[in-house]
Amino acid sequence: MEQNDTNAQKHAEEWTSRAFDAAANTPPFSFMFDGERVLLSQSRWERELLTATAAGRTREFACVFRDRHTGLVCTCEVNQFLDFPAVEWLLHFENTGSNATPIIGDILPLDTVFAGAGASTIRHANGSLCRSDDFAPHETILNPGGTLRIGTTGGRSSNGALPFFSLHTGSERVIGGIGWTGNWQCTFTANDTGGVRVSAGMQKTHLSLLPGEKIRSPRMLLLFWNGEPIDGQNALRRFLLAHHTPVAAGNPPEVPLSFVGWGENRSERQIAKARWFALQEIPLENYWIDAGWHGDAEFCDKATVFNTNWGAHVGNWWPNKSNYPEGLAPIGKTTRELGMKFTLWFEPERVFKETFLTRKHPEWLSGPIGDNWLFDLGNPEARAGLVDIISSVITEGGISVYRQDFNMDPEPFWNSMDTPERVGMAEIRHIEGLYAFWDELMDRHPGLLIDNCSSGGRRIDLETISRSIPLWRSDFQCYPDFDPIGMQGQTQGLSLWVPLSAGCCDRPDTYAFRSTLIPGATLTTTVAGPDEPEGYRTPWDAFPVEWLQTMAKQYRELKPYALGDFYPLISFSLADDVWAAWQFHRADLDSGVILAFRRQKSPYPEVRVPLKGVLPNARYRFQSYDGLGTRIWRSGDLTAEGFSITIGQRPGSRLFRYELAEKA
Repeated sequence: MEQNDTNAQKHAEEWTSRAFDAAANTPPFSFMFDGERVLLSQSRWERELLTATAAGRTREFACVFRDRHTGLVCTCEVNQFLDFPAVEWLLHFENTGSNATPIIGDILPLDTVFAGAGASTIRHANGSLCRSDDFAPHETILNPGGTLRIGTTGGRSSNGALPFFSLHTGSERVIGGIGWTGNWQCTFTANDTGGVRVSAGMQKTHLSLLPGEKIRSPRMLLLFWNGEPIDGQNALRRFLLAHHTPVAAGNPPEVPLSFVGWGENRSERQIAKARWFALQEIPLENYWIDAGWHGDAEFCDKATVFNTNWGAHVGNWWPNKSNYPEGLAPIGKTTRELGMKFTLWFEPERVFKETFLTRKHPEWLSGPIGDNWLFDLGNPEARAGLVDIISSVITEGGISVYRQDFNMDPEPFWNSMDTPERVGMAEIRHIEGLYAFWDELMDRHPGLLIDNCSSGGRRIDLETISRSIPLWRSDFQCYPDFDPIGMQGQTQGLSLWVPLSAGCCDRPDTYAFRSTLIPGATLTTTVAGPDEPEGYRTPWDAFPVEWLQTMAKQYRELKPYALGDFYPLISFSLADDVWAAWQFHRADLDSGVILAFRRQKSPYPEVRVPLKGVLPNARYRFQSYDGLGTRIWRSGDLTAEGFSITIGQRPGSRLFRYELAEKA
């Protein structure tokens, strides 16, 4: 493994030097300008390589291209990583001239060819569409002359497809990531000899820049890897944990164990629920109030997500006085005293008709389309006003986790805002504004964690995971009686690309709870059906105390392993007659965990799964979390014959933790 890492690091350095060297004629990006595909080696383009600076674990430099005729400046900002075989870059276009530029179009911040021979393999994944196959993995064989296109729809970055890929051409092994929270597309085209051209960027750019105007492109990541495909995925996990994961006050990143309650509830009930966990000595880490807490709707004593009109009050960002007569401060005070985080739900980008924002600040909005408006984050004045509104609620309530939802597609609004000479501009400004909005909130509230939810997991990309964690990764689990198989599939599929996220458990069932593990778990009673009694939506009626204590203890012990390598031990499947199993391994701790599931129709009571990452010629001690005691296994047996797991009941689960007992 160390030799593979060394070779990959050398390869990344050589590739970066060739791609961005001052003498390079074909940098790994392209764009159209004034009707022609730009050749940056032409004499009309002045080129300058700005001095590289190394700070900590990165080396930063920039390639600047100036058009002598129009004053257009294209700057490619490059970040070369010294601790990983990875490089990132993004483009800035600026009009330094006195007139509007000719049309800049088809901007592809990634446009390069990887050498190869014969067929190539591309690994990619679904995004989220509120389905059981959310984040399911795919493997596409691309033969010479073939083409594959992946991308998102509607203006949200993981709405249907996850913006990551792994390419193996035979001579090249590289993982790519796209940092753009709007529409993107990536095209793979194999030439006749097996080399693959990879091009990626926004789906639509055809725009002229006004004098002094500047825009940015999506961010591009390439990470080079050697060995088996899973080695590349784990290199990506380690890289993202090191460089693209929010860290508060220097602490390691983590996903808190949460309980989510519906927002349309009395303040005293919310406080009672939070206190109940503490009184029962259940180590809850995050108390979460979801939608329904805001606006002026008449209180409904048996409110759920299904039977109230909470969506009509997005745009009224104040606590409902019927539910929270003293505001949210009493709940924030209680959670702090109990040592918990406090999460509050918002949906600021969607604004419903006849709310405060439509009445008082229509100039901040785009639309309407139907009953909804889009808050224009590309408008600096509007964005500053929104920061003040949301920040005041965070301060007053003592909010420590800001949860941002987004339950509509913004693309139709952007299309209505663009003109024929400015196609893509509304999207660019909105996405730039989203990043600035989040960054300003975090600057104002040090230590604030952002929970990124967009109809459940539809905005997961390189930029958002740098600032947030998806604590509700799919709306598949919004509905009563969802099958935990879908949750297992999310864990196995998403963990290959994104280290930190959280699933959901809505029932007192060990199989269901473990289907969310790890990295995160959210307990909820909000998905009860519309006719369920109020008592069901209290944790003391939904979850037996002893069971919940046991599950919470297991979660806290397992949580550190989410920062390790991830190994699927059985091929991905959503069928109900098979097993699922995976392993998280911490090489730095010489230990790990194994989770296994026998699904409801599987006829097989036993499987053997070869383990990964263990040291050769060593002995490991395995602890069962299901009353099976401990046992010592030799690593040679674990990797050759496989670790034997037996589950008698259907469905059922097994959980093991192992640690090094003796080295060779």
